[in-house]
Amino acid sequence: MDELELLKKDWNKDSDEFTIYSEQEIYKMIQKNSTSAAKFLFLIGLAEMLIWTVYGYFYHQFPVERTVVFLVFFVLVIYLYQRMKAESTSIALMKTILNLRNTILGYAGISLLLIIVDNIFHFNEYTRDFMAGIHDGGSGNPYRTTHPDTFVPEFGNYVIFGIVLFVVLCLLYVIYKKTYGKVLANLKKNYKELSRAE
Repeated sequence: MDELELLKKDWNKDSDEFTIYSEQEIYKMIQKNSTSAAKFLFLIGLAEMLIWTVYGYFYHQFPVERTVVFLVFFVLVIYLYQRMKAESTSIALMKTILNLRNTILGYAGISLLLIIVDNIFHFNEYTRDFMAGIHDGGSGNPYRTTHPDTFVPEFGNYVIFGIVLFVVLCLLYVIYKKTYGKVLANLKKNYKELSRAE
């Protein structure tokens, strides 16, 4: 439990004895909580990049666009993290928190958009890969690898792959919302706390 939650817990106690915190102490708690959110965000980003790199290694497709987006995101998060630690006024910290929230939203949006665009442009190729995977998986031979170009997709194949792709994209959206959404919620809470203080 972080210091802000402990403060709220003390505040809600029925006892007349509770710790009195100065405005500066509350500001420091919010600042610390925000920098912790930035650290957590950085770790999530690294884990995601590692997953996409492993995926690229197995499928022999290095995610160049995703790597570029991640590097820009990485630099911005480090910059905003340093700004948060250095800010000395509530207004300046509020602006930095807003910038970090916009950076997260931008990164998550661009990441999902890259996945959607990639699947649109390579829809035929990925449908063939999907068909080859289903064919090899149903053959009972784990070493069998059918070349995707041997398949000619029909309308039904496109529909089935489209449904599977839609489900996968929905799952990715939920994962992004659960991970990056948690950081966004914390930053929003910190922003509101600072707004009240101002």
